[in-house]
Order: sequence, then C-alpha cells, then structure tokens
Amino acid sequence: MLKLAKTICSLFPVLAISLAHLPLQAAEIVETAQPMLDVSKLASAEMEGRATESKGNALARDYIISRLQQIGLTPCKDEFVHEFEFKTRQGALRKGKNILACSSGSMSGHATAPMMAITAHYDHLGERAGIIFYGADDNASGVAAVLAIAEAMQKKPPQHDVMYILFDAEELGLSGSRAFAAKPVVDLARIGININFDMIARGDKGELYASGAYHTPALKDLLLSLDGNQGVKLKFGHDRPEQGQDDWTKQSDHLPFFLAGVPHIYFGVEDHPDYHKPGDTVEKINPRFYLGAVDLLTRASYLLDQAMLSTDFRVKSKDGQAAVSKEGGKGSR
Repeated sequence: MLKLAKTICSLFPVLAISLAHLPLQAAEIVETAQPMLDVSKLASAEMEGRATESKGNALARDYIISRLQQIGLTPCKDEFVHEFEFKTRQGALRKGKNILACSSGSMSGHATAPMMAITAHYDHLGERAGIIFYGADDNASGVAAVLAIAEAMQKKPPQHDVMYILFDAEELGLSGSRAFAAKPVVDLARIGININFDMIARGDKGELYASGAYHTPALKDLLLSLDGNQGVKLKFGHDRPEQGQDDWTKQSDHLPFFLAGVPHIYFGVEDHPDYHKPGDTVEKINPRFYLGAVDLLTRASYLLDQAMLSTDFRVKSKDGQAAVSKEGGKGSR
C-alpha cells in the first residue's frame, strides 16, 4: 500500500503535496488523488450540472469555498463571492457569482508588483428535460486544477501574489469574466498574466494544448522547456485569427483579459464526443492523463511565476490583438 502511494507521488511529483495529507487508503489508487476527488464531487448528480442561478450551482460554489478555506486561502476583498448582473442574448437580466481568493508571494508588499490570475469557470449547462449535463471535463476539471495549484502554492509560495478566480456564467457569454474585467478588484495593469483552464481532462490523444502564444511569443519559448509527463503531450495552437472557430482566443474566460491587454495562456483539450452533452462524466476521464496534466500545469504556473521576474509578457502580436472583436466569439467552451 505504502509502496503504491509512493509510486503515485513519484509519477506526479507536484501532486505529492496534495496526496500527502490524504489517509493512506485514499492514496492507494490514482483515482483518489485530490483533483479526482474534486472533479467527482463537482460533476456529481448532487450538483445538477451547476447551471448559473441553480441549486446545484450554489452547492458547487459552497464546495469550492470550503476547499479554498481548507487550503488556507483568504478572500481578495471581504468576501469570497462577488455577485454581478448581466443580460443574456435574449435580453433577460440574470445574476451570477464569481469566487475570488488571493495568496501572497514572497514579493508581497510591493503595491505595483505584477501578479498572476489563475482562472477556471465552475458553471455548466445544468439540466435539460430532466437530463443532467454533468460537466466533468467542462469544467470541473479546470476548477480542480486551480485548487491543486493553489494548494501547492500555499505549501511552496511563488514569487508573485496570485489571484485565483472561479468564474460563473461562462456558458452564458463569458459573463462572469466580463463582469470581473469591467469591475476588477485590482488594477488590471497589475496582472502580469492570466493562466486559464477550461476542459483539461479528456485528451483522448494524450494532447493538451496551450493557446495564446501566438499573441505572446515569449510564452511558447518558455513553455517549450517543460517536459511532457506521463503521456501528456503539450502542444501549441488554436490561437491564430485565420483559424476561425478553431481559434480559442474568443472561447473562454481569458478573452476579457486579452481585450484588456493582459497576456494569457489557455490550457485545454480539443472537443470530444461528449462536449456539451450529458456523457461528459467523471467515469470517462483517464486519471493518469488528467493528473499528469494537473502536474504539468502546476509546473507551468511556477515557471511563469519565475519568468515574470525578468520578462514582461505584455509585449504582444499587434495583428493578433486587432483580430479579436470586443464581442468575442459565437460560443464559449
């Protein structure tokens, strides 16, 4: 039993931090590593698909806040929850609730020092005609990765302050991230980079994409130094204007940051047969790939933190910036 737990930690060294606090029997198999536990909870029937303003969405929010508190994070302002209003494309007035938590880096105290924003959306499609759209990959997987990175960085603080944002209403026109960008709790000029996760668990070909380097070439040069881990192949792309709907620049919560001039790197997998369907369940996640992806993304976050000491990622491709309209794309992931 102990040998197997050590094996898991050797396969996923960064996740060893998360596994260390688990009871030994909970670490016997890879599926019980904390990110898998978080995905399983957020994509359970109890959460009813986490649609904005639903009971399941509120339950998911409560669970996420409890995990943030367990990790030791504090609200960025007085409360974890930041409510906002938005209009749907049909003109209906709706309300959403973003979750914000902050942690201090070793350079904390410098009011103008850059910080990182690590983000993922926690809402999904809810129920339709009594059928639950579980949203395990989209985007319980991204939320669990944010939590894993937050836990790692609490144990081993980065150089820079970090804001962890779990957005609501991404599935309704990126409304949560748009609301944050319109009324940020910190000056957006302080955010040196946005690291966004959306659908990172179903790499059926063993591929995880980093999108955004077209607009900020220095990011690709940096991330190329990351070695693949346990069958996770890091690829670059889905960020060129001529790709149309295959350009992911418009399709998740990094878009409002990008439009505000904040560099971003978005990690995700390509669409799979269960995208936006009831079949997006935790049982279809390959734990080895997913935990390898979380490990890789944790190392990427530390790498970007170190690079920010000497690199200003705000130098971007001008044509890439101009190619994205303020309206964003037709849909969202």
